[in-house]
Amino acid sequence: MKNYNELVEFMNTDKFGLRVMSLVESVAGDNFKSLRRLEPTIKTLNDYVGHVEPDVAQQTVFLTVRFAYEFEYAIKRVLQDAGFTTVSKLHNSKEEKNDFGVRVSDRSDIIYFEVKTTQAKNSWTGATHSEAGGKVDSYVLVNYELDRNMQLPCLTEDTSALHGVFKSVHFSVVNGMTLGWTGEATTASSFTQARIGVEQASAYNKQVCLGEAVVSKQAKKWCKIVRQDLCEFRNHANVLVTP
Repeated sequence: MKNYNELVEFMNTDKFGLRVMSLVESVAGDNFKSLRRLEPTIKTLNDYVGHVEPDVAQQTVFLTVRFAYEFEYAIKRVLQDAGFTTVSKLHNSKEEKNDFGVRVSDRSDIIYFEVKTTQAKNSWTGATHSEAGGKVDSYVLVNYELDRNMQLPCLTEDTSALHGVFKSVHFSVVNGMTLGWTGEATTASSFTQARIGVEQASAYNKQVCLGEAVVSKQAKKWCKIVRQDLCEFRNHANVLVTP
């Protein structure tokens, strides 16, 4: 079993972020097959969401949710393939919400992570359903841009891949840093926003795999989240490869 430092060192690399992004692209196409079999005019993601949701804002939410679970389990798979011992989504003894955990040799407690994915410009959305539900200490934060005009692969090709669907990404693995959560938890569903404070920029950027957090001249409280173009990491088949 690997130790905590090995876990942190592995996850805080561009190689880890690219492996996760590539794995998600390799399977995500299955999310968009069934409706296309019924409606042959659907050729792109824009076509797809136009058929299922007329509201533009809700189209973005729909796509984010479609990809969200692939990210959670792709992260687990990449860690497992690298020799780490993972545990599935559950609630720990402190009732903190989590999406997966990792066992390490030098810690008695499991290291729990929450995965936050978004297409929003400078924040990540969370939801808390109980006042007793706390926040974990470790997060995987993914902020990405989709190529919604990309031609979806022909259904007769029998492929699950959507290589090239992610145009750019900001990918970080945050350990032991308090995020700037805004919003209050109640006994009902309560959405919150996570942002990176300007005073955290230097420490946060040390935990960024792809992209960066920038303090602009106009910024008074929150950082600008910059995504990294993924074109430079693609091979001739448009597949993301690690450097």
